[in-house]
Amino acid sequence: MSETFAAILTAHLFGDFVFQTDWMARWKRRIPVLALHAAIVAALSCLSLGSFDWRIPLTVFLTHSAVDGIKARFCRDSLASLLADQFAHLAVLLALACRFPDAAMHGWWIAALKPDLSKWYFASLSLCSGLVLCVPAGGILIARFTRRFTGEIRDHDIAGLTRGGQYIGWLERSLTLLLVLMGQPGGIGFLIAAKSILRFSEIRDHSQRKVAEYIIIGTFLSFGWALTISVLTQRALKYWIP
Repeated sequence: MSETFAAILTAHLFGDFVFQTDWMARWKRRIPVLALHAAIVAALSCLSLGSFDWRIPLTVFLTHSAVDGIKARFCRDSLASLLADQFAHLAVLLALACRFPDAAMHGWWIAALKPDLSKWYFASLSLCSGLVLCVPAGGILIARFTRRFTGEIRDHDIAGLTRGGQYIGWLERSLTLLLVLMGQPGGIGFLIAAKSILRFSEIRDHSQRKVAEYIIIGTFLSFGWALTISVLTQRALKYWIP
């Protein structure tokens, strides 16, 4: 069961947070765009499982289309709707893993590997899932949470490079994941200190208190999320490779 879940979870995360473009997210109310996105997730599920049991991709396609269609048409683009959407998908994936527990073990990839190497395949899937959750998915989650504060800050107060904040977040969460997996979590303190020096040195005016608080909230959210996912990824890797 855990093998099947690791495979289809990785496929889902890549489909939702890597291969789903801004264009797809913006036009998902249109049935062809919604169907394209769901088809990509279903195809990735077959690829990660290494098998084509038509019941699994069909279930993924139909449920993903239904959940995303409801979210696009009836829900606001908010943190609550994002979490509800992902929990609904997670419930479907768990149900599929329970229904088809041996799907991944009977796939092409496991058949092509030696028995003692199969665990490395699932460990690599767990690592990929952790990376996606930590970096792009974390960025979307933090952006949804901090959106409530952006209305209180004037645009020129937080102006910078185009998507510069996004890239900084990706880098800091990637480095956090790397440090935890290397067994060097103490290095995260230096990351926080370096970011604090670089970002807060620009804010000396007391009138910019809102900007400072906005940056602090985003920073702690980013590092907190990265640490949580890094620890979970580390535990998943130890599960496959004790």
